[in-house]
Amino acid sequence: MLLSADRVLPFVSLVSLFAYFLFDGMVVDPKRKILFLGVVFLFLASDTIVRAFSKGIRKEDQNRYIAAIFGITAFLLSVLRDFLDLKPVAGFNEEVSAIPKIREFLLLCVVLFSLVFLLQIILLEIGKSSLEAQSNLAKSKSSLLQNAVLGFLFVLPILVAVNYFAIKRNYNFDLSSQGKFSLSQISRNLIKPISQDVTITAFYPRPLEADGPANGDKLAAFALTRVRPDIEILLDQIKSENSHITVQFINADVEVDLLKEFGQVSNGTIFVRSKKQSLLTSTTPFAEERVIAKEPKDLEDLERKLVAALLNVTTDQKKVYFTVANGERYGMAFRALPNEQVNRFVSSLQFLNFKVAELGFAQGWPSKLPEDADMLVILGPTVPFSKEAREELNKYVLEKNGKILITMEPKGSENFSWLLQSAGLKFNASPLIERDEKPGFIVAKRFPDNRLTDLLQKKDMGILFPYSGYLETEPNAPTPYVWKSESLLESGFDAYQDLNKNGKLDANEKKESKILSTVLSPMSLTGEKSGKIILHTGTSWITDQFIPYVMNAQFSTVSITGLFQDSIVAEIPLKKDEVDTITLSDNQKLVAWAIGVFLFPGFILAVGSYFVYTRRKHSLIEV
Repeated sequence: MLLSADRVLPFVSLVSLFAYFLFDGMVVDPKRKILFLGVVFLFLASDTIVRAFSKGIRKEDQNRYIAAIFGITAFLLSVLRDFLDLKPVAGFNEEVSAIPKIREFLLLCVVLFSLVFLLQIILLEIGKSSLEAQSNLAKSKSSLLQNAVLGFLFVLPILVAVNYFAIKRNYNFDLSSQGKFSLSQISRNLIKPISQDVTITAFYPRPLEADGPANGDKLAAFALTRVRPDIEILLDQIKSENSHITVQFINADVEVDLLKEFGQVSNGTIFVRSKKQSLLTSTTPFAEERVIAKEPKDLEDLERKLVAALLNVTTDQKKVYFTVANGERYGMAFRALPNEQVNRFVSSLQFLNFKVAELGFAQGWPSKLPEDADMLVILGPTVPFSKEAREELNKYVLEKNGKILITMEPKGSENFSWLLQSAGLKFNASPLIERDEKPGFIVAKRFPDNRLTDLLQKKDMGILFPYSGYLETEPNAPTPYVWKSESLLESGFDAYQDLNKNGKLDANEKKESKILSTVLSPMSLTGEKSGKIILHTGTSWITDQFIPYVMNAQFSTVSITGLFQDSIVAEIPLKKDEVDTITLSDNQKLVAWAIGVFLFPGFILAVGSYFVYTRRKHSLIEV
């Protein structure tokens, strides 16, 4: 035989271990997974099994058995680590438990044992070949060299194939404490089922292109080149999880010929696009969402934002009905007032693959709701809803798990008391003042903790919220409440209520944070209740006149997409760079110095002396 089993099987064991690391994630079915693990273990232990049954347990083979123990241990620890990778459950974040630390320790052990196994096999085979070469004649040495060359040519294609699959799968060992350079398991589970083609286009300069245009901001360009490597790693991880996702990078300052289909765009923006299945009801060919990442701190929640954007652009088309029977902004009454229309808001929904339709008397409202209604939008009604309409809206959310977006009109006669009282709230139509020279204008920057606004970018810029009222508690509201309320947006502590309408802050007036937006959820604990109502205390902020300012446009779409988003997205851990600082006392410093100067060198000297002594003693006995 050209290559004996004694020579081949150690390398079969070695290749089987590293092949398991590469192909483990491709086997998802539990039955196939068990079969796959059994086959890998059989190949991994093949050298040990054949050697033990054919030659018995011999002292000269003890190094091979030790190497096999390292390889098998690395395999079993890797299987245990995968077993501890629990499926994500909404409301439970395994990142705060001890599981991540255990998995991190197991990963370190797997890496170390695998490297020891690799080195043991290679060194043992080199030692065996050298021993054979010393005892063979010249002809045998020549044959040994030929076998070595042929063996290398045999292994080379395997190494190339393994390297190819490793690159295609973007496989890596992420040893960072926060998993900074790899996707969380929650993200993987959400990305894998995506079946639509998605293109992620990231606009960032390359390091050699950081100067940008002659009149560009060079400091900003250099800052973008700092975050680009981390973004490339993250996007490569996302691409490797799903073959339907493609990634490209464009420098918006240099490759201007590639910007035609993106419109106005600047570096530091990531476009997530998916082609719509039907263009008959929309003027936009793509479902699109933008994510901004320009500074290192933007990388902390970038994974969460990208996964949310992927889900938003790949979900099935939703049907949204705008009511028009009660003097809403979407109706005919405001068609002659361009600044009061909501065309930009409607267009942004169409970009996100929502199908928009009108709901009025002609469509049978309020006697019935369309069966295909995924959501209702009520923008600034000025005429009170009838009893029949109120009952239909309550039934839509409580019984059909529907979603409703409401913006109130302070100058109208509909104050939604029939809805707010059931949540222990009431509406105050008095406008708030933040700056005396601009009464009625406030920039709200206070966002209470809520998963709907977790993905909102640049919160510090705030929301321009003009001509609105606010919500306050209603002590006389009937109990038990039907709705549970959660604040979505508050004015912040720079705003105050002008009680005497004199346009300035008086002694009896104080600055305090007022509730501007809230989320209402059913209080029932029986059955699965997924219906929700988002209520904003103003409408002007969402009109064509004010929606382009600060973060209004993004806040308006988050109010829609957040209701349909999988709640597990909020469980994706943030990638924060946390540096633990340890302060040593003087005694601890002295102990550390003594260990480094005396204990470690003494230990190495003692071990070395022991091995020299035993070797000499063994040589004298043989002589």
